Amino acid sequence: MKDKEGEPIGILKNKSRLQADSAAVFLLGAVFLFLSIGLVLLGGSVYSQTLSAASENDELRTTFSYIANQIRRADSHGAVETGRLDAVPALLLNQDFEGIACVTYLYYWEGSLRELFVEKDTELGPEAGLPLIELAGLDFQMDDQGLLTIEAAFDSGGSQRMLLSCRSQGREAGSS
Repeated sequence: MKDKEGEPIGILKNKSRLQADSAAVFLLGAVFLFLSIGLVLLGGSVYSQTLSAASENDELRTTFSYIANQIRRADSHGAVETGRLDAVPALLLNQDFEGIACVTYLYYWEGSLRELFVEKDTELGPEAGLPLIELAGLDFQMDDQGLLTIEAAFDSGGSQRMLLSCRSQGREAGSS
């Protein structure tokens, strides 16, 4: 049935309006769904970046805090120097325990910062050290004024540098 203008009347008229309303609701729901998925993906990406930055910052602070505290603990005239453990560049922290000369080596070996505490002139290789913190690289440089430059490279690809002023005068040590 149709009215004077040729439009369906009654149930048929409501059915076409109902189809148009249903299509609009479905389209609005689809838009909402896609926007929600996009927001979740964007939030996940931001979270992942934040977590990565926090992890790198934690590695950085832990590495430099540990090294700085070890240096401060041992820092006295002639106690802190750069040198080598076999062929590996290292930071040497010389100490005297009840008349026994000892040295703590801090160095990079096989993916981590390592520490080796031994009596001076003990022949051990770098593999004997205790792995402390995973790194991609570590370097120590000391100038004549006792300014120590420590550069650490991290697995994430970043690297940072720290400068420490030592009371002791730095000098290059021979192989130990």
